[in-house]
Amino acid sequence: MLYLVAVPIGNLGDITLRALETLEKVEVVLAEDTRNTQKLFGLLKIKNKPKMVSFYDQVEESRIPSIIELLKGGVEVALVTDAGTPLLSDPGWKLVKRCRELGLAYTGVPGACAAINALVLSGLPIGRFVFLGFLPKKSGERKKVLEKYLTVDGSKVVYESPYRVGKLVAEIKEVFGDKTEIRVIREMTKKFEEVLDPNSGLGNQKGEVCVVFI
Repeated sequence: MLYLVAVPIGNLGDITLRALETLEKVEVVLAEDTRNTQKLFGLLKIKNKPKMVSFYDQVEESRIPSIIELLKGGVEVALVTDAGTPLLSDPGWKLVKRCRELGLAYTGVPGACAAINALVLSGLPIGRFVFLGFLPKKSGERKKVLEKYLTVDGSKVVYESPYRVGKLVAEIKEVFGDKTEIRVIREMTKKFEEVLDPNSGLGNQKGEVCVVFI
């Protein structure tokens, strides 16, 4: 069985009981960064010592055949990311696709998700929303992606580096107009969590950032 396990995005208290039970029993853990995952196991006081296998975008396809063989042999495997829910702007969908094609069992162990938490905190309407993930780094390419969603109803969620937030906010206003409502959410679930309105300033941008706009 393959388990897609969500882990905390900041506050360790957000780990679920089911996630803990799963991580205590699996034999192999696929980790975006094995060092971060080993540290997390220590902080969560998980006694299990599964084999840690690095599993990030650049190696996902090359790792899939050996993982499939493990699953065919009945090995219990968990996929985790550095923070939050696997597959959302993180590797894993190609592995899930292959499991579906082969009829191999897999399941999600839900929990923390930065995109959903950002929507909830934004104070903007979220009856409908679109997740855009990480936009291209080049300004022109970012604006082309944003323009595709001009006529799409609902809030939009973007993951962004704290170093590019100011540029992204300016580009959103350029494409969607100055009346667009924008929220910048940083350090979610942590001590210095903030929900900022760019019209009132962005402050000192550090840590993980989500941008929600409508």
